[in-house]
Amino acid sequence: PSFFEGWGEEGGYESDDYHDEVEPEIFADVIKMLFDHSPTTTTSSDSQAYESKKQEQIKVASNALAEKTKQGQSSRKSILYELNNQRSKKTRVGTEADFRSLCRVFDAFLSGCGRESVDVSNAKMLMILSQTFYFVDEDCQKEGGKVDAEKKEEGDAITSSSATSTTKDRERRIYVKSRICHHDIWSEEDFWDQAVYQCVSESLAKSGVLLNYVKSSTVVEHGNGSSGGSDPKTSGVKWHDLSPDEYAVAAAQVHAVVFAQLGTLSHSMIELGCGIPRACNFVRRLSIRYQLPLSLRITLIQHLMKNSNN
Repeated sequence: PSFFEGWGEEGGYESDDYHDEVEPEIFADVIKMLFDHSPTTTTSSDSQAYESKKQEQIKVASNALAEKTKQGQSSRKSILYELNNQRSKKTRVGTEADFRSLCRVFDAFLSGCGRESVDVSNAKMLMILSQTFYFVDEDCQKEGGKVDAEKKEEGDAITSSSATSTTKDRERRIYVKSRICHHDIWSEEDFWDQAVYQCVSESLAKSGVLLNYVKSSTVVEHGNGSSGGSDPKTSGVKWHDLSPDEYAVAAAQVHAVVFAQLGTLSHSMIELGCGIPRACNFVRRLSIRYQLPLSLRITLIQHLMKNSNN
């Protein structure tokens, strides 16, 4: 469609000739160091050397992720792979310093994302991961930043208090998402437009809406009983090939997909600090673009407004 003009798979990147290649292994090392808090060090000097190496690796990785080049694109894919593996092992970052470093990596990743569809897809995945990794603030309540006078006493493992401790930990969790809300990418309409386009396209491809109406090309055409010389292979029909009843059913299925994706992404906009007004405007604009029925538009807007009152 014309409104996605400029979202190319190619182009828009500067030449890679002036950038050193970064081995994919460095991203695995960085993620391991940020979540592994038991380095094999025995002395203070060893600890300092380990921290120095960690910071240097993080710097190299961040610079590579921020590159608006094909190599930078490859680096972003590599760290997404490592982060995706990490979330099945451990999602809590042990120290505040490591949490800040992780946020730095996420921020650099987003800074490197361009207008290419693959970058938008990667940014969507990072958006999900930003709601996965967290740090537990032991000193401050998550809301209000008030100092909690009651510290956990070491060695006091009382079973009856485990549920309460877990609840407190959840209240004190600080997710990466809260540290990347400021990034400019979330304020770009083009990013959210392309995100909707990708999500809707992927969902429709998986659901196979039109595939439900696949017809054989050998079926009688014009009622004359001849195949018209067509190959006897199966081909998918177009929208204009559907009967009125089939069209109505297929359109309802497409509208359901668009409704779900708009609802999900508008909620993500709010979570990332875009605000209710922008999220509502986003829903209105894209609902018109995708010809969503008025009743569904109203439902989405009402849901967003309801959240703003909570």
